[in-house]
Amino acid sequence: MSSKKENNTLQDQLKKTRSRQKSYVMDLRIHSPSSLGYLGIEGIETAPALVRLAKVKKIDLIAVTDFHSGNFIDQLQLAAQESSITVIPGVVIRCAIEECDDVTLSCLFPEQFGSKEINQFLSELKVPESEYGNRSYRVNASLEEIISIAEKNDGILIPSRMDKTPYRKAAIITLVNKYGFRAFDIAYADSKAFFKQNWPKIKFQLFSFSNAEALAQVGSRISKIKMSNPGFEGLKEVAMRREGVN
Repeated sequence: MSSKKENNTLQDQLKKTRSRQKSYVMDLRIHSPSSLGYLGIEGIETAPALVRLAKVKKIDLIAVTDFHSGNFIDQLQLAAQESSITVIPGVVIRCAIEECDDVTLSCLFPEQFGSKEINQFLSELKVPESEYGNRSYRVNASLEEIISIAEKNDGILIPSRMDKTPYRKAAIITLVNKYGFRAFDIAYADSKAFFKQNWPKIKFQLFSFSNAEALAQVGSRISKIKMSNPGFEGLKEVAMRREGVN
């Protein structure tokens, strides 16, 4: 009898959680002048302009995710202080697994993280400061090590645009089956069929973000996601890894 009551209580809690969920618009892959090759506009401060753009485009959450650098995060957080925009601190890194030497990961962290904490994460991965902003650099640490260090720091990892080429797309099999990833930032909408075909019983969170390398590109791709919390904790609930399939 008590077991039945517990089940009913759990179901009630789940119903309440679902009823409290709201939809939030997000673009969680945005570059800044800290990424080499960023297309800045002379005379315009990027951080305040980015926040203004997010407001105009009705984006609730944004993340600055430069290549191997957290240097711009403090500026963006400062610019967003008086706004309703939530800034998710992040960084993009490249690494390799056995099947693919071009795995791109968006690493996202709690709101209280700043440039110092992100760069400390990169230091733990042994990324030299001379490579900050370099999209061609590849982290030498294994994916297992990267996952361990990121999750130790309460971070989440989202493989990004792995469907961009057939070579990278083939690596998704391992990322799901071996490493337990359930959230992906996809480049092409028709890639959803790939996930459904290969894992019909697994529920994935498939985002699509702008990968903006200029202000004009911010919000060119957005995702609208239902979450119980408007910040990092809500994002973590929908994007965290699970046990591998194999």
